[in-house]
Amino acid sequence: MTMRVSTGIQGLDRILLGGLIPQRAYSVYGEPGAGKTTLGLHFLSTGASIGEKALMIMFDQPEDHVRADAASIGLDIDSVTILDLTPPPEIFAENQTYDIFSPAEVEREPLTSEIAKAIRDARPARVFVDGFAHFGALAADAFHYRRLAQSFFQFVTRQGATLIVACDDCDCAGDVDGVIQLEFADQARTIRVVKFRGSDFHPGHHPMRLTSAGLQLPLTAA
Repeated sequence: MTMRVSTGIQGLDRILLGGLIPQRAYSVYGEPGAGKTTLGLHFLSTGASIGEKALMIMFDQPEDHVRADAASIGLDIDSVTILDLTPPPEIFAENQTYDIFSPAEVEREPLTSEIAKAIRDARPARVFVDGFAHFGALAADAFHYRRLAQSFFQFVTRQGATLIVACDDCDCAGDVDGVIQLEFADQARTIRVVKFRGSDFHPGHHPMRLTSAGLQLPLTAA
């Protein structure tokens, strides 16, 4: 059997028949509040607990909030490197012009260079990107966005890392090796593996819960 990378969530690992295939790119998507960031925190914390280097790239929340949220559900990410790409408060307080994503031609190179440097410096085995949709604002159109995303996925995985990107929709499904959907409807939460290259998996919607201990699935769900 191919070696697997644990997601840090036992029930999800069962659905994936052991976990993720290493050094590949995966997308987790769902509406805000579905549990995408929590899944990523499980993924990073589990790697850190076995001595793996891990990197989190944040577009939506500042680093101190992320670390506090992880601690609140009992996940240790103290050794995880976080690249915080959220705008500092001085941008608003000093009435500065903040156009980190506009124009894309100006901002793309410094931002992608910063991300590439963080990955090279950290040499992580696991990378999680929260708010991956922001990559779309770095591209002039849909074609260039897809090319940028494809290049990013290849860069990360060829550096030896397993990558998960989180977004609200599934616009990069064709370019990743696996897709995990989180749904929240009628007070019920479910998780579903939509795509998983290189392996079989347990299909269908599986019940899940967001608890004080993070994201949990019944071990019998698969």
